Amino acid sequence: MKIIAAFEKTKELSYTSHLDVQRTLQRAFRRANLPLAFSRGFNPHPKLSFATALATGYTSEGEWLEVELDKEITPEDFIEQVNAALPKGMRFVRAFVADDGFPTLSKMLVAARYLVTLYTDPPVSAQELLNAVRAIMDSEEVIVEKKTKSGIRPANIRPEIREAEAISASDRTAVVAVVGTLNAAGGLRAETFARALFERLSVNGRFTAHRTALCFEGSDKLPRLR
Repeated sequence: MKIIAAFEKTKELSYTSHLDVQRTLQRAFRRANLPLAFSRGFNPHPKLSFATALATGYTSEGEWLEVELDKEITPEDFIEQVNAALPKGMRFVRAFVADDGFPTLSKMLVAARYLVTLYTDPPVSAQELLNAVRAIMDSEEVIVEKKTKSGIRPANIRPEIREAEAISASDRTAVVAVVGTLNAAGGLRAETFARALFERLSVNGRFTAHRTALCFEGSDKLPRLR
């Protein structure tokens, strides 16, 4: 059987890499005595895959994975047993059993929602933040320096931005909600979106990113854009 499940990653583990998240989950599954299914070959490993990786430093309330088991277990027991074995900063919040032929999560993934928080110097007003977000959304091109396989190059990230909304700005803290394209080929990074905002606001600072949802197409059991 295959379990599809979502977990939270909070600030306690925000700087844990994706590889370490995989290792943490595998250890938790073993401690929970889950009947994991393993691949064949010289180096068998649990049949576990993620919809996508979460960048180091980000937090999330909805990271999705799929794991194959050799014996049946209810989603409720899966959540209870694994959460008891996980460290502080990570817990499962939802799970269901995948029907036969259920597509892989990576094939259904289309977008992600983020809350991006800017800590600015100097502070910006709510109107300045609104104007900056509008300028991005009204532009045909939003050029930022982006890391690629061939080095750092200018790239237009505007096609990757589906929605953006200014939430608040006060006390050197500005918050924006953004929906970005995300699929197996890549997509919007909160880091590049934050860089574009800093440029349009003409301020310096740092940012944090919280992924509020991954969005899929093809199943009503998974979060969708609308």
